[in-house]
Amino acid sequence: MSTSRITNAAPSGASRTGDELLMAVIHDVRGYLRTSVSRAQIIERESKTPVAPHLRPHLEEILAAGREMDLLLSRLAQYASADPGQENQPFGDIGVMFDSALRRLTHRTKDAEIDSRSILNCGIQVPYPTEAILRELLDNALKFRQGPVKITVLLERSGENALFGIRDTGIGFDPQYGEKIMLPLERLHPANLYGGCGMGLAICQRTLEALGGKLWAESKPHGGSTFWFSLAV
Repeated sequence: MSTSRITNAAPSGASRTGDELLMAVIHDVRGYLRTSVSRAQIIERESKTPVAPHLRPHLEEILAAGREMDLLLSRLAQYASADPGQENQPFGDIGVMFDSALRRLTHRTKDAEIDSRSILNCGIQVPYPTEAILRELLDNALKFRQGPVKITVLLERSGENALFGIRDTGIGFDPQYGEKIMLPLERLHPANLYGGCGMGLAICQRTLEALGGKLWAESKPHGGSTFWFSLAV
């Protein structure tokens, strides 16, 4: 090995962590993806002659796949950055956080009855990443249903910990999959039925682990689900 190559080598302490490498890959892949999708959009928009009918479905599939891939990359980026750490973490009122999370999901709340009295005025202070966890769990409760749904927010205290639960009357799932659904990119249902890319619960679990908490689920097929998480308060 030449001296110049030794001199230019990165110092041993400069290696990237797994999360940093993942973020770098996501950044580059997203750039290539957006270039490809934008070129397809230009073809669709500026072609001097209409796209041939037999080719249009292929063009639409390219654009749809680009949107799905961009969503997946966004969720992977959230997962890679979902370790907020416990030092100097700002706190806020969980009731305010729940209300804020719910407002972001108003497009899903049709035919939904939501009882959040247990936490709205409880005054419990929790780390700010908790709002993102509430939003993910509420989104699941509102999404995985067939018809109207009732959602109940639960609160229990156990020593120095508080247990928060999001209970719904949705489609539920076989409890044997309770651990599997917490893994990245795991789905129990085809994407064309309920959408998503199987990252929401994995992001919640990773965030809670960084905050010293836990996430688990109770459910049965067609019998609704309850997702619990614990935090020191």
